[in-house]
Amino acid sequence: MSARVLDIFRFRRKRTPLHALDPRAKFVMLVALSAASLALSDAVSLSALLAVEAALLAVAKSLREWARSLAGLSTLLLLIFALNFLTLPADRLFVAAAMTLRFLCLTTAFSIFFLTTTADELAAALEVSGVPREYSMMFTMSLRFVPSLARDLQTVADALKSRGFELEKGGLKERVRNYTYLLVPLIVYELRRSIMVAEALEARGFGAAKKVEPYVDLSLRARDYVAIAVSAIALCAVIWVVASGVYGSFVNQVRAYFPQL
Repeated sequence: MSARVLDIFRFRRKRTPLHALDPRAKFVMLVALSAASLALSDAVSLSALLAVEAALLAVAKSLREWARSLAGLSTLLLLIFALNFLTLPADRLFVAAAMTLRFLCLTTAFSIFFLTTTADELAAALEVSGVPREYSMMFTMSLRFVPSLARDLQTVADALKSRGFELEKGGLKERVRNYTYLLVPLIVYELRRSIMVAEALEARGFGAAKKVEPYVDLSLRARDYVAIAVSAIALCAVIWVVASGVYGSFVNQVRAYFPQL
């Protein structure tokens, strides 16, 4: 399940308008979508935002990958809904639906960015923005290690199962105890990998030169400025609607249609 969830953030190389955008323009789009997800607080508005994100995924030809990953994300979404529904004193259905959709919108916003942006493009964008090369390398390598960590976890789990160890046996407490047996081989895996990466960086003279020619040459084009302008205008519009009180009246109307559970 974990590998399936992480597929939602794994880059796919495709020829689409969204893939061709500068990573800085896509980052502004990510900020706008994330801010809108946090600012909106009703299921109707968040559903409309999710439809916009789905349209962007369709433009990026990644809608199928995103939909397939929802199967792995469904358990977490159900958990968020259940926790909100069972712990709130009033408007439980209204708030639980909104919080579940908010998490899905936030996850989808980051999915759009990482499905269409390579680690090299992200590193180049960070360096152009003034982030030191060491920090940009550390950040992008941590992103690259997430799928590797999921694969290593699955490898260790399969090795234990092949030796007759039942991870899913017993109650919740026993299952948690069983999964702790994954930690030691997994830590050994990752320590080995980190040592290999450190030796590879040292062999290539990483850090020897202060100024290095970027591997990816970034330049903002007209389409990038259009994407930045549209994202900024949309974000300003959401902020104005929320701050003006118009959105509060709309939320109260939507709340009135939800069953008072």
